[in-house]
Amino acid sequence: MEHGTTDIAIVGGGASGALLAVRLMHRMTMPVRVTLFDRSARPGLGIAYATTSCAHLLNTRAGDMSAFAEDPDHFRRWAGVTAGGFVPRQLYGRYLQAMLADAAAAGRGRLQIVADDVVGLRPAASDLILTTAGGASLAARFVVLATGYRPPAADTGLAWRRDPWGSDIFDGLDPAGQVLLVGTGLTMIDMVISLMERDHLGQIVALSRRGLLPRTHPPDAGAGAGADTDLLFAGRLSRRLARFRALSEAAGGWEAVMQDLRPRNGALWHSLDDRQRRRFLRHLRPWWEVHRHRAPPSVGVGLKAVIAAGQLTVLAGRLLAIEATGEQARVTVQLREGGRHETHVFDRVVDCSGARCDPDDADRLQAQMLRDGLMRADRLGLGIDVDGRDRVLDRDGVASQRLFALGPPTRGRHWEITAIPDIRRRAAELAEALLVGLAQGSAAAS
Repeated sequence: MEHGTTDIAIVGGGASGALLAVRLMHRMTMPVRVTLFDRSARPGLGIAYATTSCAHLLNTRAGDMSAFAEDPDHFRRWAGVTAGGFVPRQLYGRYLQAMLADAAAAGRGRLQIVADDVVGLRPAASDLILTTAGGASLAARFVVLATGYRPPAADTGLAWRRDPWGSDIFDGLDPAGQVLLVGTGLTMIDMVISLMERDHLGQIVALSRRGLLPRTHPPDAGAGAGADTDLLFAGRLSRRLARFRALSEAAGGWEAVMQDLRPRNGALWHSLDDRQRRRFLRHLRPWWEVHRHRAPPSVGVGLKAVIAAGQLTVLAGRLLAIEATGEQARVTVQLREGGRHETHVFDRVVDCSGARCDPDDADRLQAQMLRDGLMRADRLGLGIDVDGRDRVLDRDGVASQRLFALGPPTRGRHWEITAIPDIRRRAAELAEALLVGLAQGSAAAS
């Protein structure tokens, strides 16, 4: 079979794939062909920026959202907004799409964006051969898996919705209907905002194991406290937590210490051994998430108003069973306080437990790669196992020289790899490595 050819194939057209493609076009010093595959035919959006709601805001200030670390005001200038503001996520999606379009134009045909799903990958001589659901075949010198996040699971009927990012998530819901949101993080907040936009009148219940809500950013971007965060990089988890509390008390609050720690989150993760990481995920992760990934101030105010009005109730407990029948779902929960069981009927249940990026047997490409031993899950089950250079490890732990991963699927290695500042840094480093690899290959062939 004859194959098309490219130098670099990027599988996934969300923020990670888009930032890498743009970086490659900006930094190439020799002709480089890049092919970006996006199954949704909406490159640059992914899950995060595909929302159609203007009320779904970025959880990071506009001044930190530039596609280019060397030009931190790029997004702010493009959008015409203040650096300290929180703007609609759909606006940032349009920014990424504009950056892709500009890069494609500047590349004069060297960046190809293909609306198709990659369903197969196999090594062949010095290339990797990709096949798509549409029947195309492409030989690439390097392949980057930038597959991002996926919903918790597939939907189960009308009443039990496992994909909280579906555009029809609340279609057909009676304005007075009872709604259960499973999870109390940022996804839950998005769902509450969407319900309020629809003038929903019915009761909303949000359930999670601990009932923790995301904290909110302060109205103004504050400076760090200049805390000695080196104290947090050694010792038992309990000891580190005690030091964090002491630093927070000395600084007059935890926010300033988190600001000091922000550039070092990756290094903090690497200071933990496997046992400590597992303990962190089991016991401390919920508290880390609500303090690290915060809501915009206006969103926090709105959420408190819905709670104060009695329309939203936040419960700590476990979902024990759910039986979806027709247009309703019968749900049994065990409350954390007292351990008693309660059963209620809801008109809509939405899984807000968070997106996933671990290898997925239901995904044709990943299932084939797992079966053929071309990749494996990381030891914590968070994503794809990669080394420090983001090279994908095969079933025996051997790093590929041609296959890489970028963004949320590398969370087991980097932990904090969901925010744009983290992704753009890894994208820039990977782009440089790929361009060097292509240049060295060209020199060896000449």
